[in-house]
Amino acid sequence: MTAAPIVLAATPLTGHVQPVLNLARHLVATGRRVTVVSGSRFRPQAEAVGAAFVPLSGPADFDDRRLGELQPWLHELAPGPAFLEAMFGWFTDMAPAQNAVLQQVLAQQPDAAVLHEAAFYGTWPQLLGAPGIRPRRTVGLGVFPLTLSGAELTMMGPPPPRDGLDVRGAAAAFNAELAAQLASATARTQEVMAGLGATAAMPVISDAQILLPDVFAQLTVPSFEYPRVDAPPTLRLVGALPPEPPAAWEPPSWWPELSQRRVVALTQGTVANHDLTDLVQPTLDALAGDDVLVVAGLGRQEVGDLRVPANARVEPFIPFDALFPLVDAVVTNGGYGGVQLALHHGVPLVVAGASEDKAAVAARVADFGVGVDLRTGRPEAAAIGQAVRQVLDQPAFRRRARDLSADYRVADPVHAILDIIDGT
Repeated sequence: MTAAPIVLAATPLTGHVQPVLNLARHLVATGRRVTVVSGSRFRPQAEAVGAAFVPLSGPADFDDRRLGELQPWLHELAPGPAFLEAMFGWFTDMAPAQNAVLQQVLAQQPDAAVLHEAAFYGTWPQLLGAPGIRPRRTVGLGVFPLTLSGAELTMMGPPPPRDGLDVRGAAAAFNAELAAQLASATARTQEVMAGLGATAAMPVISDAQILLPDVFAQLTVPSFEYPRVDAPPTLRLVGALPPEPPAAWEPPSWWPELSQRRVVALTQGTVANHDLTDLVQPTLDALAGDDVLVVAGLGRQEVGDLRVPANARVEPFIPFDALFPLVDAVVTNGGYGGVQLALHHGVPLVVAGASEDKAAVAARVADFGVGVDLRTGRPEAAAIGQAVRQVLDQPAFRRRARDLSADYRVADPVHAILDIIDGT
């Protein structure tokens, strides 16, 4: 019997698309027919891994290199309910255009399974009863931390302590408050879905991302996720995708210096890097007098007016697949993929993240003993320096990171996903 074709769909945010492209490469290597649906700027990357490509259209097809201009609220709103409402609203606004393109693809491949990262809502109308082609199987991909609430967990992880309440009571109170805060976002999404013909009711939108697909495959290992006493049977922790092979990239002339002393990698991500004084500059300042080599990959072309000390090397782009195996610690704003890549290589972390999902990532780093959570997106240089020295000088962090590294390396997410697609 011919294996079913696979459609991979992603909102065109680099951190969301890259794991989907990585998965596409592995699926193509197994002989599967793969089509990637995403922003038009990612066509060359999709075709380079051997997948067919179909671009999104309208508001769903944007260039995330202009994200600050297109969605200024990303940088203007502080983390909290208003930010979440704006974020979920943005994902919802893209859903009709995503759905239209996806239905066109499924008309050509009606037996296809669809895998989509969790912020891609274009599958939701048919999952909620709208007319149209429902894929033979719809699989959500967790490319950011689980947002699923539970009996002992909130969408951000364990609930903050509350006087007079046990863990379950605190979780119930927090989740009720969050559902109320997200009620308008949930109602708006329900209205948009109903406009496309949906008939079923949605759960609170943060839970819907995990509960609506037939199966939700979280790209992580159990040792980097909070245990759940009430995990739904549709939730699978499949492991993070293995690092991508080295790209056609020429190492800079200073690359041999990486073997001469301890190395600290530094990244402020690909989206929240508009203001390098958030993390890059204070880290360069904090470690300027230390006997370490600081290697910063900016994720953007403009270096700006950074003060770069003698013990630092700054590049617009460095492939972390090549860098992380050679470093002793990573300072990051908490991108989920980058943090898990560091853990794959057994490298401990210092995390300063507050926007998007980064606070949840940072909390996991601290809770599972693989690094330090600075609990802010704009840390002081002194706090960064103290945390980096702590991570470098206390062996427990590296030991724990190496423990998780073994878990990441033994996981087989590609075959786990294929089993899900094929119905096992």
